[in-house]
Amino acid sequence: MEAIIKNGSHSLALVHYCPKTSASFIRARCLSFSKNSFPKKMVVVATRATPSISDHEATNRPLFQFPPSLLDDRFLSLSKNDSEMESLGRNIEVLKARVSDKLVCLDAKGKIHLIHMLVSLGVAYHFEKQIEEFLKDAFEKVENITIGEEDIYSISVIFRVFRLYGHKLSSDVFNRFKEENGDFKKCLIDDVRGILSFYEASHFGTNTEEILDEAMQFTHKHLELYVGGGTNADNEAHISELIRNVLYLSQQENAEVIVAREYIRFYEQEPHHDEMLLKFAKLNFKFMQLHYMQELQTVVRWWKELDLESKIPNYYRERVVECLFWATVVYMEPQYSTARIILAKCIVFLTILDDVYDAYCTLPEAIGFTESLERWEADAVDMLPDHLKVFLRSLIDFFQDLEGEVKSEGRLYNVQYAIDEIKRLFRADLALAKWARTGYTPNFDEYMEVGLVTGGVDCTAAVAFIGMGEIAGKEVYDWLRSRPKLIQTLDLKSRFRDDVVTYKDEMARGEIATGINCYMKQYGVTEEEAFLDFDRKVKHASKLMNEEYLKTNMPLKIARVAFNIGRLIDVNYKHGDGFTYMEMLQGQINSLFIDLITI
Repeated sequence: MEAIIKNGSHSLALVHYCPKTSASFIRARCLSFSKNSFPKKMVVVATRATPSISDHEATNRPLFQFPPSLLDDRFLSLSKNDSEMESLGRNIEVLKARVSDKLVCLDAKGKIHLIHMLVSLGVAYHFEKQIEEFLKDAFEKVENITIGEEDIYSISVIFRVFRLYGHKLSSDVFNRFKEENGDFKKCLIDDVRGILSFYEASHFGTNTEEILDEAMQFTHKHLELYVGGGTNADNEAHISELIRNVLYLSQQENAEVIVAREYIRFYEQEPHHDEMLLKFAKLNFKFMQLHYMQELQTVVRWWKELDLESKIPNYYRERVVECLFWATVVYMEPQYSTARIILAKCIVFLTILDDVYDAYCTLPEAIGFTESLERWEADAVDMLPDHLKVFLRSLIDFFQDLEGEVKSEGRLYNVQYAIDEIKRLFRADLALAKWARTGYTPNFDEYMEVGLVTGGVDCTAAVAFIGMGEIAGKEVYDWLRSRPKLIQTLDLKSRFRDDVVTYKDEMARGEIATGINCYMKQYGVTEEEAFLDFDRKVKHASKLMNEEYLKTNMPLKIARVAFNIGRLIDVNYKHGDGFTYMEMLQGQINSLFIDLITI
C-alpha cells in the first residue's frame, strides 16, 4: 500500500524484525511521569480561509470555537534514524529467542505468570501463536493448575490471562478467599500486589458475576487507603504510582501501549526484576516509538499536502496527532503500521465531517451535503458551498486511493463496506442536525435509534480492519455486517460515555436533543439522576463487552481490535472529552511520540 503510506515505507521494511502473524468514531489521563509538565501554550494555529458567508447564513450557523490542535513544532520536527531501528530490530530478535526458550522451560503456572508479565510489558504479541496454543491446552487442565493455590495474586493472574485470551475461567476460583460470612478474608489486605491484581481481575466481570462486583468494591477501597497512606506508612512509591494509574484506568480499560509504558517504569523499580526481560521490553517499546514517529511524519505530511486549512472555514477540530494516537490504541504492534496510517487519516476526515454537521452547516447545507455524500459525488448538489465540495472531493479521493491499493488483493469489499458505514453514520448525523436546528427533543428511545449510529463504532471498526491484511478477510466483514453483539455493546458504551462528557458543549451549541435531555424527558428524572443512570449503563455495557468478547467466534486478533475500540472509548471519555480538550491526552501522546524511553 505504497500510496497510502507514502514517505513512510521504512516502517514496513522492518516488519521482519517482528513476529509474522496471520495477521468512536469515538470522540484521560496523563501518565504520572508527565502529567504536570503541560506548557501553558504550545500550539501553532494556522491561518485558514474564510469563504464569503451572508449575514443571514451566519446567524443560522451553530458556530462553535474548538480548542486548537496539539500539532506544533515538536511534532513537525521529528526525525527518523534508520540505523537505530535496524539495530533495535536485531537486538529484539536475539532476546525474543531467549524469552521464547524461557516460555518452553517453565511449568504451567510459571508460564501463565510469564505470559501476564509479557502482556503487561507490551511484548506478548511476539509470542501470540505460542501463547494461544499453550493456553488452549492448559484451559482443559485448569483445575489442576489452580487446585490448592491460596495466593490471591497468583489466582488473579491466572484468571486474567485466561480471560484475556478468550477462555472463560469461572469466577468461582475466588470463593476460596471468602470467610464463612461471605466477606473477603481480612488477611488479603496485607498483600498489596495481590489486592491490586484482584482489582484488575474484577474488571473482567460479566453481569452475572456478583463476586467480581464485590471484589471491585473491596479492592478499590483498600487500594485507595494504601495510596492515601492509611494502611502503611512505609508504602513503596513505585507501587503507589502504579495503583494510582490503575485506579484511574484499569488495564482492561486502558490502551495496551500506555499500559506497557507505565508497567515498564514500575517493573524497573521492582527489586527482583528480570534484567533480560526488562531490556527486551525497553528495546521493543523504543522500536514501536520509532515506528509511531515515522507514521506521524507520514500522516502530518499528508495533512499538509491536503491543505484543507486554506480551503475550508475554521469550524472543525484539527486532530492529526490525536488521530494517530487513537490508531495506536486500536493496534500497537509494528506490523500494523499501514493499518494505523489508514485509520488515522480516516478519523481526521470523520472528525471534520462530524463538525460539519454539529458546528458549522445550516440545515439546507447539511441536507445537500448528505445528498452528495449518499451519491458519492462532490458536485452532486449545485447549491452546496464550494468549500464543502472541496472537502467531500478530498474524502472521495482518499477512498479511491484505498480501492486502488486493495483491488489487486481482491479485497474491494472492505473499502466499499467502510464507505457504506460512513454514509450510514452521516445520515444519522443529519437526523441530529435536523433536531438541533428545529428545536425538537425526541424521547430517549427515538434518540438512541440515531445515537447508537452516531457513536461511530461500526464505522471505526470497518476502517480499522482494512489495513490488517488477510486476517481481516471477507468473513470478518460478513461478521460486521451482521451487527454482532460485541459491536452492539461497543455502540452502547460509546453512546453513553460520549453523552455524559459532551453534554455541556452540546448545550452551549444549542443542541437540546442530547442523550441526557432526551432521557430526562422520557423518564422524568433530574440531570443529576440522568448522569448517575448513564454511569450505571456504561458499567453494564462494559460487562456485556467482556461477555461477548468471550463468546465471539472471530480470530483472537480481530476480537482484540474490536475490544480495543472499547478501550479507546474509556481512554478518551472516562474522565472527560479528551478528544476535544486534548490537554487531557497530552501526557499519553508525549509518551509515545516525543519522550523516547531510555534503555
